[in-house]
Amino acid sequence: MKNTYFEEMYKTVRSYQEKKEAAREKRSKLFEEEKYDEGTALMKAFEEENPFPYSDGAMKAYWAYQNVNYRGADSFEVEDLPWPKDMKDFADTLREAGVSTITVTDQSTGLMDGIYGLSENGWKMGSLKTVTRKDDHRFGSDEPERKNGIEFTIA
Repeated sequence: MKNTYFEEMYKTVRSYQEKKEAAREKRSKLFEEEKYDEGTALMKAFEEENPFPYSDGAMKAYWAYQNVNYRGADSFEVEDLPWPKDMKDFADTLREAGVSTITVTDQSTGLMDGIYGLSENGWKMGSLKTVTRKDDHRFGSDEPERKNGIEFTIA
């Protein structure tokens, strides 16, 4: 499952990481010259001038997308819902990416908070659904893994 929005997110983050790595290399050279204050100031300036381009909620949506592709899931599975403070950005990112249906397979102690968070951000709880991960197998088995979940759609 390819999604242009998430693929563009990947390119943006990759570009950011390359710039950050270049700044780290400059800092390392300054440290080798025992210019510790300059190296520290360089990284501080980089981080102030170049904030990470996405919120934690947006990245949680991105990683759900990556996991769907890695595991070969038959629907957009969300195994790990974000913290309540990140739910709005998570839900908005899914919408912006054109994702209209997700299956939540999260089993954490915060699941109820996640369900309420999705509902508060325009997602409607639907029926129970089982996700099949064709590229994910339990140890010692050739059968695809199956995860029980709850389907949500944009309300």
